[in-house]
Amino acid sequence: MNNGSQKAKDKYLKEKVDTFVLRVPKGEKEIIQKHAQSIGKSLNSYIVDLIKADVPSLETPVKKEESAPVRRSSLPSFLD
Repeated sequence: MNNGSQKAKDKYLKEKVDTFVLRVPKGEKEIIQKHAQSIGKSLNSYIVDLIKADVPSLETPVKKEESAPVRRSSLPSFLD
């Protein structure tokens, strides 16, 4: 990744997302990651979707005049 795109990534992450560490027992990350891939999601988008399904207030309502964008992740593609 060149310096310009790294700066853009860092700026996006600083302004638009919060980050936290998730700890799972050794070996479980790979199992969860393979499951996420088997349903066509990244590990991050899979975990975010699970949290959003359990915490409804995290979902942002879509205005009627707008259609919901189809996204496979909560991050832009260059961050997956």
